[in-house]
Amino acid sequence: MDTNAKVTTVKQLWNERLKQSRNDIFIIDGEHKYNYTEIGRMVDDQVELLKSYGIKKRDLVALQFELDVENIVMMLACIKLGVIINPLNPHFDLDELDNLMKKFKPFAIISQKSVRGRDNISKFSKLDHYYSQNIGDLKIFVRKKRELSPFIDDYGSDAALIVLNTSGTSSMPKGVVLTNKNVLSSEYAYNETFKITSKDTVLILSGMYHAIGFHHGLISTMIAGSTIVIIKHYNIDEVSKLLKKESITFIDSLPTVMFDILYKVKDLGRLRQLICGGDRINRKLLLKAKERGIPLYNCYGLTEAVPFSYTPRDYYFKCDCMTTAVLPMSGVELRIVQKHHQIKEKDKQGLIEVAGPIVFKEYLGDPVKTKSAFDGKWLITGDVGHYNQTGLLEIDGRSSDKIIRGGENISTSTVEEKLKKCSCIKEAAVLGIPDLRLGQKIGAAVVLTDNRQEVTKNKIISELKHCNVDKKYWPEEVCIVDSLPKTTNGKIKKYILLNQLEGQK
Repeated sequence: MDTNAKVTTVKQLWNERLKQSRNDIFIIDGEHKYNYTEIGRMVDDQVELLKSYGIKKRDLVALQFELDVENIVMMLACIKLGVIINPLNPHFDLDELDNLMKKFKPFAIISQKSVRGRDNISKFSKLDHYYSQNIGDLKIFVRKKRELSPFIDDYGSDAALIVLNTSGTSSMPKGVVLTNKNVLSSEYAYNETFKITSKDTVLILSGMYHAIGFHHGLISTMIAGSTIVIIKHYNIDEVSKLLKKESITFIDSLPTVMFDILYKVKDLGRLRQLICGGDRINRKLLLKAKERGIPLYNCYGLTEAVPFSYTPRDYYFKCDCMTTAVLPMSGVELRIVQKHHQIKEKDKQGLIEVAGPIVFKEYLGDPVKTKSAFDGKWLITGDVGHYNQTGLLEIDGRSSDKIIRGGENISTSTVEEKLKKCSCIKEAAVLGIPDLRLGQKIGAAVVLTDNRQEVTKNKIISELKHCNVDKKYWPEEVCIVDSLPKTTNGKIKKYILLNQLEGQK
């Protein structure tokens, strides 16, 4: 598509792509290859299905799917109808799902039966205020009484397109409202930065509920007129087979996946680059990429600003492939702030703030949190960084108390609250333990309700399972202590506990 004649909405993008790339392969899913025209017909069928349930323009529809063609088709049908999508992680636990349904009040919820048996919405026999119907492997819930849409005044490029949920690091997940302008600005810049063209084929391993999947998988592919390869369930052996079988030219994923590719896959096929987001790339991973002769570029952002920075190709090779320093994406401004003053000196750390057309519109239904993070121009990212000696930005980590496990943000306070559901636990302190593959693992120091009882990690996990706590919140290392070390004002000294947890590994 001619980037000099950029479209202003994703619906326009889809319609133009159908005209220009009718017979070109759009999606590869296992043995099936679908061209743009075939997907277009499937999308039209799903539009009619949505209409039959009274779903119309500017309604909010929650989608809970595995990563497959049915998922992409349903998302495109929503976009074509002008519906705002709220894709849900199939791994949300029941508390998170309940919070989202009550807070966002989507007009409809469409859930795909989970082949892995997780407790997703399709298993609910009923939901308050909704009626339901089963259609094949889908369960559709429709609100009994229509309420006024929060998106009624949105039009054109400024209209809401999608609501992506945050990882809920400090509280329950927030709904990040992204407009057509936000998403298209992001992916035009992304394709320009990484030179994505119609000749590329991307392998996407993140679900469409994640910015990597939706932005860098679906939207980037539609802009370029290229091809996307998808896998429903991540498996490195399957990735290895696909790299041999298909002409995959790049992969955008998390550090955990990059570790698997670089250490476990012998034949990288036609890969020309690896693009990594979600967490910092450690030095050993950069070194392994250099040894394998494949560029590993940092592409850093957050759900509210996807992505806001990248490692320039020329600088990457100038640094002998051993850097993660970044520049702002095209159209983006970055600044470092400390105590409300902008920092311009080198090697001085501060909070990173970002501005530009990629920055989100609001947190759905939460004007207070929106205002605390975004003043209308500058977004407080929660990331800490500094300028290096060459003037590029080095991202040092997060200012908040979270664990980044395999690229997924996990709130330590949330895990602590989950652990307190266990009858044997009186107090808990959760922290990230460094891990080469995952980045961090979940470690927990616990104080027992009764020191005489025998408690193991397996016993704790068994009780968490009984309480329907999702696996992503289970501790991987557990240390039982008599008491938690605290400061005079009651804050836990987690650095002391980290030494204890690492010492028993």
